[in-house]
Amino acid sequence: MASQSTKPVLESINEEEVRQTLARVLKSKYFVHAHKKKQFLSVVCDFYLNDRAHELNEYVLAYDVFGRDNNYNPSADPIVRVVAHEIRKKLESYYQNEGAADEIRMELPAGSYQPVFQRHQIQVAAPEEVKKSALPVETKIDEAPDARRNLNNVVLSLVCLALAAAVIVLALSNLALRQRTVAPQGVAVYGRFWERFLTESTPTVVVLSNPPVPRLSNAYEPEILLKDSIPLSAATIKALRERLVTNPQTLIEGSGLVHHNPRLIVSNQNHTGIGEAIGLHHLTTFFRNLNREIALKQSRTLSAEDLKNRNVIMLGGAWVNDWSGKLPSNEDFSYSMNATILNRKPLAGEEREYVPAFDRRTGGLLTDYALITVKQNLTAANNVMVLSGIYSQGTEAAVEFITGKDHLNQINQRLDNLSGHFQALLKVGVENGIPTTISLQALHKLQ
Repeated sequence: MASQSTKPVLESINEEEVRQTLARVLKSKYFVHAHKKKQFLSVVCDFYLNDRAHELNEYVLAYDVFGRDNNYNPSADPIVRVVAHEIRKKLESYYQNEGAADEIRMELPAGSYQPVFQRHQIQVAAPEEVKKSALPVETKIDEAPDARRNLNNVVLSLVCLALAAAVIVLALSNLALRQRTVAPQGVAVYGRFWERFLTESTPTVVVLSNPPVPRLSNAYEPEILLKDSIPLSAATIKALRERLVTNPQTLIEGSGLVHHNPRLIVSNQNHTGIGEAIGLHHLTTFFRNLNREIALKQSRTLSAEDLKNRNVIMLGGAWVNDWSGKLPSNEDFSYSMNATILNRKPLAGEEREYVPAFDRRTGGLLTDYALITVKQNLTAANNVMVLSGIYSQGTEAAVEFITGKDHLNQINQRLDNLSGHFQALLKVGVENGIPTTISLQALHKLQ
């Protein structure tokens, strides 16, 4: 089958071609529903077409695209950088798939907001030319029978050789496929970080957190649950009616807020974090792509037997995952009761405490921190990985960090100079409750 590749061609690109290129990108599945990203690209292209691309900066885009005012501070509100980063990734995906045959391509180079347009020549690799057979194309009717018989024998021999070669190729291919299925995959590709978890034939246990979450009782709760519940004052119940229920005729009737005085019941069987759930999706995809299985458990059902005999990956820290704080190790980083991360042995350039940051106007989380801890299990025969943020967004970012090749390359380079178990500290930028940027802040060896 012929393959395609592209090669940049240095030719001028006119205004109409720029507009058509932009239109194709905006209509693609990568941008058609991403309204702010479409507006972002439209603005930068308008500046480009009006010879004003050199004027593009964070302040201009924050004002024109995101409606920020003159008090905009890029350090406190990185929305422009975040969206530009996402656009670059979407453009790369578009030109690898839907736009692979586009003659003109638009790029947004890293560190710049000025679009670049290049004409690409599509190069089709022609299939290998079939060699002409050295045998005669036709045989004269009056040839001697012996000559025809010899020709038939030669053709039959060549056919047999071709079939034998095909059988050998299929056998070798089948053997390689079986070896890829049975042997550990991805160890070399994913480096030192994953080697402990990809060399075992037994499926790794992935543990989803069960944080204790208070919920309102209803009118039909059994007495055994109500016995240990927490009473609410009349003022609190009134506030709950006002804040939690938007339709009095429907939701209040089914909520128990009308028929009885509700109480708080603390349960660890009903919830997990949003970041943990998204992180589970990333891990499942990661292992599936390697043709490997995982075993999923809730933290409340994880057993000591699992921690003795299996590799385990825990999503969520000690607040939401009881076992994460019960394994033997002397860790440099730990969580405080003030929802911060403490650094017991700070190295040069490191802080003693890492504190999340919030938008004081909206209360939204701007910066979270997360820990990746890899340590031995209860018997030292296998390993435990704990992925936990101070908040759920940090947990999600930690999983994204260890399943993305770009981030893995970064940590694997550091692990080349560090043997044994370790802790990694991540700083996570958050926008609208979604982790956007992740950076490795520290890497410590566990003693």
